[in-house]
Amino acid sequence: MHMSGIPGSDLHYNLQLEFLEAVFGCKRTILVAAPGEEKRKLNVFVPVGADDGDKITLEGEGQPSEFQGGRRGNLIVRLKVKGHPKLQRIGSTISSCINIPWAYLPARQGFLLTVLTVDGPIQVKLPCNLDDDMNIVIENKGVPTPDGRGIHHVNAVLSHVQNAVFSHVPACVCLSNTCFSLMFW
Repeated sequence: MHMSGIPGSDLHYNLQLEFLEAVFGCKRTILVAAPGEEKRKLNVFVPVGADDGDKITLEGEGQPSEFQGGRRGNLIVRLKVKGHPKLQRIGSTISSCINIPWAYLPARQGFLLTVLTVDGPIQVKLPCNLDDDMNIVIENKGVPTPDGRGIHHVNAVLSHVQNAVFSHVPACVCLSNTCFSLMFW
């Protein structure tokens, strides 16, 4: 049997990414070493919209073949994406949840809600007659895809608890109108 066409074994590498690195893509330099070899620097180009568990194959960067004339194996890079403290992701949709104390809503006019998105904070104008649980869809503020950008879905929940202390709100909230400006964290 002729063994020269048998490639070397594949190597595997887990690459930890920040949430926004996966959303917008990035270039990372990693150090890898096949058994018996010195460490090598390799560039990994993480594509825009990468997700937790995605794999990137670097052909010919694995272990050398044990047989003369055989090519190297591949390096399989598995992406591990850290969570974001204020944003969640499902596919190309980014989502967040905001608690708004009912007592702070303006009585006669709408207000601006500052929402943290993957592009940074933006202001969304809301009417004063909100439902207790309002879903806001912000177009083109989700994860980039070949077909454009996904959406950012905000679930704004009105809290009727008086004198409530909100110690944890998953997104930055800023209510503002001509009468007041209030920031919750």
